[in-house]
Amino acid sequence: MGNGTQSDARGYGEGWEELRRATLRRDGYACTRCGADDRTLQAHHVIPRAAGGPDDLENLLTLCRPCHGVIHQRNSSFDDVRDEAPLFPDPDAPESVRRMREPDDQCCSRCGVERSDPTELVAWIDPPVDDTGPNYGHLTLCKPCGGLVAERVTDDGYEPMTTAGRLQVHELSTRRLDAPVRPSIFAPPQVAIRREPRSPRERLIDDTPIRFLLNHSSIRIGLLAIVSYVVLLLVLGVH
Repeated sequence: MGNGTQSDARGYGEGWEELRRATLRRDGYACTRCGADDRTLQAHHVIPRAAGGPDDLENLLTLCRPCHGVIHQRNSSFDDVRDEAPLFPDPDAPESVRRMREPDDQCCSRCGVERSDPTELVAWIDPPVDDTGPNYGHLTLCKPCGGLVAERVTDDGYEPMTTAGRLQVHELSTRRLDAPVRPSIFAPPQVAIRREPRSPRERLIDDTPIRFLLNHSSIRIGLLAIVSYVVLLLVLGVH
């Protein structure tokens, strides 16, 4: 097992090595994000020391080095191993380390919606290479878009799809009806597919450029500000 014999020499002071070992022992000498027990294990501060987090057992979790790099995206010392971490965390991982491998993986590649809960995402592994864009090793999709893509795009249905835990094909098939009618304008070509509208709202708004005015909060706020300004000018003009 990876018993963490490579200590963190970061000047934690006297007693740190004993505390680190106690953390690994409490967590069963396994990474709390992915469950690996055959990698170098390290003690991770849930509340960073720079933010006042204490060197206490309650503030520490065991992480393998690749998963530790997932949590510390800006720390270049993990750049050589971060890709070795699983794309999805274990469903039972503590909330503070239950995150996707890269920040962009939390956003649906088709509709652009960000999902903080990894269990609401699926990954399409090895999508076909498209000559007009980059070669993606995987694309992450919210479950509604994942169900739509599996039905409409992939040759093998749900076979190329994976998720945190067990893939529930029935759930994806059912939730595909909740996928947005139109993909995001930034969607890769492999998943930039349209769903047929089913309601008057979807036909008149979600399937037309009007959706940009109503479906984005920043644009709605801007329109409200403009309307309020015009109304104010009219009121002042009357007086």
